[in-house]
Amino acid sequence: MPIHDPKDYPQVLARIKDKIARQGIELGPVLTEAEIAAFERECRTRLPEGYRLFLQQIGDGCAAMIDGFPLTRLADAERKDLSAPFRFVEYFVWEAEGSLTDDELDTEVNFALGLQGADRVHVDRRKLDEWIEWAMGNQGLQLIHVGCGRTFELITAGPCAGEVWDFADVGVEPCCERQDFLGWFELWLDDRDDVDYQKDFVYRPIHTKDDSAGVT
Repeated sequence: MPIHDPKDYPQVLARIKDKIARQGIELGPVLTEAEIAAFERECRTRLPEGYRLFLQQIGDGCAAMIDGFPLTRLADAERKDLSAPFRFVEYFVWEAEGSLTDDELDTEVNFALGLQGADRVHVDRRKLDEWIEWAMGNQGLQLIHVGCGRTFELITAGPCAGEVWDFADVGVEPCCERQDFLGWFELWLDDRDDVDYQKDFVYRPIHTKDDSAGVT
């Protein structure tokens, strides 16, 4: 499932509704525009449109989603400033930084931020934790916690706003292929217990590739 064009939302939502009904999945009650807007004011954001429509037309939260873990209700979501941008555009594995040279670390960082040429930055590894905190921004709206420090977050600000990202205690990465909320949820409906949001992802440190190589 891709990141959908907004003009396709009506048919995507109808398809999701049909799959939910046929599978007998129970979701929480839909939300009103006023309820969504109140959350947005409190968190200084405008939620991605596909997610807003899902909340208004399909439901809010699900008691048992991925591996039986619940999809977070908006009322239970952490209240924080969701206007702070999430700056990553590609995966970054901070657990690996201890084995990298300074130049290799810079290569990984600039890839993760999508920076090239004169825009490239140098990261002092002594301040890496501060840099990660800056790059993470608001960290998104947590959709679900699936155990072992792993969550799926809906990015609300920054270059990847609208995408669902996979967060773990070792790093962050987009779904592979990239998903918006509707695509992410529908993929679970299609695959249920076998859903794998990283099925096409193979991790290779960027500093091991030549400049002409694409992301694997």
